[in-house]
Amino acid sequence: MGKIINQYLFKETAITWLAVTIILLIILVANKFADVLGDASIGLLSSDYIMQLMLYSSIDYLIVLIPLSTFLSILLVFGRLYTDSEITAISASGIGPISLYKPLAMPTLVIAILLAIISGYISPQARKSIETTKLDSMTSIGIEFLEPGRFVNLKNGSVLYSEDLIDENRLINVFLQQENKGRVNVVVAEYAEIETIGENNNLLIFYNGQRYEGRPGDQDFRILEFSEHQLPLLNSGKKVEKEDLNLENMEFLYKQKTLQANAEIQWRISPSIALIILVLLSIPLSKVSPRQGQYGGIIFGVLIYMIYVNLLGAAKIWFEQGDTPEVLGLWWVHLIWLFFATIAILSNYNFFQRIRIFGEKN
Repeated sequence: MGKIINQYLFKETAITWLAVTIILLIILVANKFADVLGDASIGLLSSDYIMQLMLYSSIDYLIVLIPLSTFLSILLVFGRLYTDSEITAISASGIGPISLYKPLAMPTLVIAILLAIISGYISPQARKSIETTKLDSMTSIGIEFLEPGRFVNLKNGSVLYSEDLIDENRLINVFLQQENKGRVNVVVAEYAEIETIGENNNLLIFYNGQRYEGRPGDQDFRILEFSEHQLPLLNSGKKVEKEDLNLENMEFLYKQKTLQANAEIQWRISPSIALIILVLLSIPLSKVSPRQGQYGGIIFGVLIYMIYVNLLGAAKIWFEQGDTPEVLGLWWVHLIWLFFATIAILSNYNFFQRIRIFGEKN
């Protein structure tokens, strides 16, 4: 009987988990897709890199998504079981509240290990790939991206407009505006082409036009006529001076021996720990009466998850700034929620009521 019940609970939870995970992932990816399309529409991103960014972003979303979907799935399944009085029937067969964790134990462990691998190794590489993809998009924009008939914002702050595109390599009747330290440069030319010099170095070459340079409001403008004029299309030579530990691998972080590196390591381990604690907390929270309905604990569960995640984020900042003792790190947040989970499990098992009755008898 116990084996059949365990299989039933595992099946119901697994199906719900898969459905909730897919739905939440679609929502997050759709929001990201809208942002990426917005960047592409105003010329901040090449359309050739959209799918790559979506793939890398989806991997990064799994860190937040998996603990939440697991938590909500158990709340939904066991909430329905309580509402339909199936838990009552299961309890009558001799299976107590603690035994309800048995079909969830091994899947939770497997997911926690998978989440640790994603958070520790795969996600940082995905974030690094996102940055690389954005940089490649900035430095590999070709003439085909500078669509005629609309204003395009370039990464160096310039605004470009062309009337037409011919021969797939030449923009006709080109207008370019740049701002630098309060001065405005305007270039108007018959046509323009892009020339790649070296690796990721693009030049926008104007032919047969004029260049106007001056400060808005002043009458002193310089006007230059030219037959050929070159401008860098993108400032691609800049490097980020500050290291972003969010993009580094675990081996690099272990070697740093700094508060920031330790905070990042603990932050990457936290999703797996949070997943286990949330699973422990989920079954007591899912306990509702038939009158409350199966969704009675969902809102409370989401609130708990948000508090948990935000508290972890605050603890990471405090640890990085040295406001939290190194021995505590981010672990104190997990200990608090583990304490709450323990109290909830004991209450669900009527532990405190039994202690009170035992005390009254003696």
